[in-house]
Amino acid sequence: MVGREHECDLLRVRLEAAHAGHGQVVLVAGEPGIGKTRLAGEAARMAARLGMPTAWGRAVDDEGSPPFWPFRLVVRALAADSGDPWPELTSTGSALDPASAEVRAQQRFRVFEAVTAHLTAAAENTGLLVVLDDLQWADASSLRLLVHLVRAVGTTRLALVATYRDTEIGHREAVKQALGELAREYTVSRLRLVGLTEEQVAAQLAATTGAPVSAEVVAAVSRRSQGNPFFVGELADALAQDTDGADPARALPDGVRDAVRVRLSTLGECARTVVGTAAVLGSAVDVAGLAHVTGRDREDVLGALDDAAAAGVLRPDRWEFTHDLVREAARSEMPRSIRLDVHRKMAEYLQQRPGAESRPAALAHHWLESLPLGDAEQAALWAARAAHAAMEQCAWDEAAGLFGRAAETTSDPEDRCELHIARATALLRAYRMSAARDTVLEAARLARELVDGPLLARAALVLEGTNDLTWVTEERALCEEALALLPEEDSDLRARLLAQLSVDVLMSAYQSPQDRRASGELSQAAMAMAERLGDRHALHSALNARQLARGGPDGVRERLALGDRLVARGLTDQDSTAQLWGRLWRIDAMMQLGDLDGAEAELGPLGAVVQRLRLPLGTWHESRCRGAIALARGRFDAARFHGEQALTLAKRGDHPGALLPSQGYLAILGVLTGFTDETDSHPLDGWEHIPTLHGMTAVVHWYAGREEEARREYAVATPLDVLPEFLLLPAVTGTIELAEAFGDRKMLDTAYRSLAPWADLFCCGGAGVIATAGSAHGPLGVAAAALGRTDEAVRHLRLAIESNERAGSPPFAAIARYDLARTLARRRRPGDRDEASALATQAAATARTLGMAPLLNRAQELTRALTGHTPGPLTRREREIAALVSQGLTNRQIAAATHISERTAENHVQHILTKLGFTTRAQIAAWAARHR
Repeated sequence: MVGREHECDLLRVRLEAAHAGHGQVVLVAGEPGIGKTRLAGEAARMAARLGMPTAWGRAVDDEGSPPFWPFRLVVRALAADSGDPWPELTSTGSALDPASAEVRAQQRFRVFEAVTAHLTAAAENTGLLVVLDDLQWADASSLRLLVHLVRAVGTTRLALVATYRDTEIGHREAVKQALGELAREYTVSRLRLVGLTEEQVAAQLAATTGAPVSAEVVAAVSRRSQGNPFFVGELADALAQDTDGADPARALPDGVRDAVRVRLSTLGECARTVVGTAAVLGSAVDVAGLAHVTGRDREDVLGALDDAAAAGVLRPDRWEFTHDLVREAARSEMPRSIRLDVHRKMAEYLQQRPGAESRPAALAHHWLESLPLGDAEQAALWAARAAHAAMEQCAWDEAAGLFGRAAETTSDPEDRCELHIARATALLRAYRMSAARDTVLEAARLARELVDGPLLARAALVLEGTNDLTWVTEERALCEEALALLPEEDSDLRARLLAQLSVDVLMSAYQSPQDRRASGELSQAAMAMAERLGDRHALHSALNARQLARGGPDGVRERLALGDRLVARGLTDQDSTAQLWGRLWRIDAMMQLGDLDGAEAELGPLGAVVQRLRLPLGTWHESRCRGAIALARGRFDAARFHGEQALTLAKRGDHPGALLPSQGYLAILGVLTGFTDETDSHPLDGWEHIPTLHGMTAVVHWYAGREEEARREYAVATPLDVLPEFLLLPAVTGTIELAEAFGDRKMLDTAYRSLAPWADLFCCGGAGVIATAGSAHGPLGVAAAALGRTDEAVRHLRLAIESNERAGSPPFAAIARYDLARTLARRRRPGDRDEASALATQAAATARTLGMAPLLNRAQELTRALTGHTPGPLTRREREIAALVSQGLTNRQIAAATHISERTAENHVQHILTKLGFTTRAQIAAWAARHR
């Protein structure tokens, strides 16, 4: 190939490696017409010389094409005369039924495995080259299958070449996501084809025209084509046909449309009509359909196709356009009114043929493309049918798009509401959460106008179980409105609404005792109704509500039992969704009980369930749990990996309810390991409107050295007694740390009394654990020490060390050792100082090993003070700083007054605390007043 010698060499090496049993994948990118398909053809010739057969698949830019179309073509090509082995995807459940959706997810995974096994088996003896052309048009399901296949090729004799237009993937999120995932696979190589050099353009022109071309013409062609081989070829044909003696440069067409128009002009009227109609209808030519739409005999159509092939517009072997650019240019030659009429006639033709029900995607495409000329109700009907078929095949993105088109098209408001509910469900499964919310609200608006309680209830329940703090206000209003419209007798919708309303009341930013009672009563009512009905889905909803209603520390044992119950039901009913939630509840409860081993043992079964379901939201939950356990164990590299993975998923899904805890998790990780830079130290920016976050934000500011901001956030933090109960333990932990730092004795006393009943638990949330702060004895010890109850503090901190070590959490055992060391140093009984020194040294060693920079700095400072490496009396500068502290100045204000950096001021304050054996600025202020 002219100008592609390097690329051919790379392909040859990769094919030889695959033939030897080391599977290879080559991604070939470039603009239209750059030579991607031709290079793939060259790869096929190389494979043939090695004895490797080639199977081709191609994605098409037709909305009517079924999911997995490129792979269907590949599998059919390999099947030869033995029939099409493509596995069927069927389901007896409703497309909107969560259980049948789960079955379909399992079926899709079986399809992935079946196709992978089929291709690797076909490659086993002689090797196999699979070419997937025009990947930029592939449906989301095909792209997921491609990623699955690529991950399995490493030890096979399979080579895969995939081409795509990198100029046309900007708005195709599924393509970008798949390419990003493929980039991480070691078997994948990338080639990006660029335009030919002027010298190479000259060679191509000479080869096409049969004679050398002048430098002037070469320069003109190179400039106008930008070296694109397809354009060069088209322009070369125009040059070869130019016999009128005009200036060749002036005779050159401006683009491929002009080049294609020249080709089409050589055809007769019948051939031009047939080619234009075929271009409108799709990439593959349907002779019978063309005959019907054009009103011509099949013989005339075949003759026209022969003429088009002779003109180089179509390939004569399989009646396809020689290039998609040719098809696009030919299609653009047809006036819009004619294009609409062509689609209408094709839709009518397909609808009249036997087996029309088996072609919903094609019929939907043609009816929709015929609008506004065509029948809008037929378009809506077939779009909905195609969407349900896509749901059956777990092609949720495609289904969402079709449901949306159907909703836009139908004139019936009830149908439009149903379609919006269906679209919201598809968007939820595709993990496009903001779009799903917006669609729910639109469905609710329509149901409200219809005064239809069941429709409004179904809209309100689309997102049930996602338990999203950022959505509760809207969801609560919808549930209350729907309940008011439903009859008061038992029904599955009423039970599920009561359950969801219980959740929304519970997850409000502020809670009163009345709210807590109301939530509990609603969850109990939902449970009783679900059990009376014997409805499985209603019971799952009620169990979820009960689990959240018991999300406080007093409900941890009940939550563990609820998780056991749901897992057991899921195993009995073969319901992976039930198993997913049951496993998650068990992990939450075990983490709060300090049973890290039990929680970690759940990760294997959880991962298997997530793999079966193939739902992105399930993957996010798995990443969340793996990150929480890795953090508790001190495996901070793994913790960061899982945290960033969860954050990426949340951003990709545009899901605030997952984005907030993902960012919160990274904030906690930064507090433990240190923030690398100023940008990194603002993980919670953008969430200032969430009241329950002020406390955590204050902790982040404090650890980032922003004392003034920390004090400001601390001052407006949500009171502990109105926080959602499932947030109580982590909130109290952060409050104690800040109250000690700011000398807030009243808050320390309140926090201690709030936490004391749960001293034997670990400090983490009770519903959707993000991270643990270790044994509750740790913060209790810190609070007791700050309140001057040092003996009580020592007891708590010894128990904290023991509990954290028994659980296998070295980070929090080290923190407890440091806190015990500084408490003993302050108590100053015989032997306390020596023990404190040993504990501080141990804490520093663990912090250094694990990478806990903040703890390492504090422990080293304490060690130096206790071992005499830091001078005992305060220096002159330190006395000056102590006096400023006694005046109530913050570190930033001290820095400004003394012309030093804020960080240096903070270090001076820490040195003063260490030398004097203090823990609070209030103690420094009292000391300064005595020694003034």
